Amino acid sequence: MPKTRIIGDVHGLVSNYKLKALKNFNGPSIQVGDLGVGFAGDEDRDEYFDKIHKNGNHRFIRGNHDNPEVCKKIKGYIQDGTIEDDVMFIGGAWSIDGPNAPWGSPFGRVEYIDWWKNEECSDDQFKKFLSDYQHVKPRVMITHDCPAKVSKEMFFGSGLRKGSIYKNKTSGWLDEFIKVHQPDFWFFGHWHISYKYKYGNTYFVCLGELDFIDVDLKNSEKIHKSVSKGY
Repeated sequence: MPKTRIIGDVHGLVSNYKLKALKNFNGPSIQVGDLGVGFAGDEDRDEYFDKIHKNGNHRFIRGNHDNPEVCKKIKGYIQDGTIEDDVMFIGGAWSIDGPNAPWGSPFGRVEYIDWWKNEECSDDQFKKFLSDYQHVKPRVMITHDCPAKVSKEMFFGSGLRKGSIYKNKTSGWLDEFIKVHQPDFWFFGHWHISYKYKYGNTYFVCLGELDFIDVDLKNSEKIHKSVSKGY
């Protein structure tokens, strides 16, 4: 089986996505959200992403900086809650710079322009996803964000990030996931730092912007070798 390339946030950098993350790579890829889809006035960019994904090899979940409705129209979109074999996918996250943040939007994000109220999955969706997760007990998770407890240790406890971690729906719900089952591996983006961390029995692998790692998703032993080599 060919290895799958897992790619960090793209943030609309179409050329870099194609020329860096996908250059000379003919296997399947999964991008972990914040592709940069659906921003008002950037319809040409959406079409370009659609063309890159047209052969079906390249797929993505949504991030908080993706328009959820436009994502559904782009080839290769993986719907929230999808389970393939023993790999589960959940997109979306909370925007620290969005207009619903307690301090407002310091970057002037505007709903329907570059911010979307349904950037996170709903509580009802998370309840359904958690039920499926408990039943399937996936071996691998691919999400945009990670559990709050993990990010607190992984980034703030290590000194990679300073300040406070803010409670939000997505990371709070993902805390519930890790309580009931610890998958072998959990890949995510959102934090813009390439770093790996073992929490309990799970290796968490964060991918920075346009960084990537090639793994055999069907074999945990081979994933471990790839993660151990670094990226």
